[in-house]
Amino acid sequence: MKILVTGGAGYIGTATVKKLIENKHEVFVIDNLSRGQKEKLDPKATLFQTDLTDQKETEKVLFETKPDAVIHLSAFKSVEESEKKPGTYIQNNLGGTISLLAAMAKVGVSSLVFSSSAAVYKPKENDNQLYKETDPLGSLSTYGRVKEMEEKAIELAVEKGVISSATSLRYFNVAGDSGLYFKEKNPENVFPILAKAFKDESEFNIFGTDYPTADKTAVRDYIHLNDIVDAHIRALDTKPGYHVFNLGTSKGVSVKELVDAFELVSGKRAKIQNAPRRAGDPAVVIADPALAKEKLNWEPKHTLEEMVKSTWDVYGE
Repeated sequence: MKILVTGGAGYIGTATVKKLIENKHEVFVIDNLSRGQKEKLDPKATLFQTDLTDQKETEKVLFETKPDAVIHLSAFKSVEESEKKPGTYIQNNLGGTISLLAAMAKVGVSSLVFSSSAAVYKPKENDNQLYKETDPLGSLSTYGRVKEMEEKAIELAVEKGVISSATSLRYFNVAGDSGLYFKEKNPENVFPILAKAFKDESEFNIFGTDYPTADKTAVRDYIHLNDIVDAHIRALDTKPGYHVFNLGTSKGVSVKELVDAFELVSGKRAKIQNAPRRAGDPAVVIADPALAKEKLNWEPKHTLEEMVKSTWDVYGE
């Protein structure tokens, strides 16, 4: 197949492109390289350095490449930044998706796999319940609300026949490395932040030690990057219509457990500080990935230890 990957020079993008090429697909990439890393991109992929929000340029790429499907990963992804710059997130993330859908309609490309997020869900009142695809949406963050708007635009495009097939993959907390040693310049995810704290033996804040969990710290569902990539490739074969799948492990890991895992792998100690809860942080967020297992024949294969070790190999050495 010929596959176009938007945001293909990013953290998830480069890993996805690598696997697609290993699977003998012909791969094209749209990335403006504002946050991507060209040097990590497989040289067998054809890169178009352009901005997805430029619909005319996106149409040109689609006309030239005539892909069988698009994997849409292009997005800014910082929750904190989205609160400071909501307009930027609306313009870049939602604007990029609308531009892409319009270009796909004009060129006649009909299949899409979309990188969504568990951030779209409305926080649960009962923290012990797993998140299902049918649960109500209603994010507390601008990032999550924009992702929800993107999902709605894609669903409408399928409903109205603009494209024939689309799958939204709602990631929970992606971690680990695919073997490309992709090192973000200003990481905001907890894994690289923890790795840096252990490497430098510097301070790491645990935000909230009074949650109603076993060790009083927040619990999250972490999933290996390679498992995320696998789900995208499987989603290329979904039937016509609009589909939504959670990507998680159904297992929760607390902040303290994560700290212990990094201590074990690194052989070092960080300066752990207890800090107040951050506004809007729920106690527990865990996926129910049963639908992805049933419909995509997908389930996560990689362990927490593999996520920690591969992160430490990139950020700790």
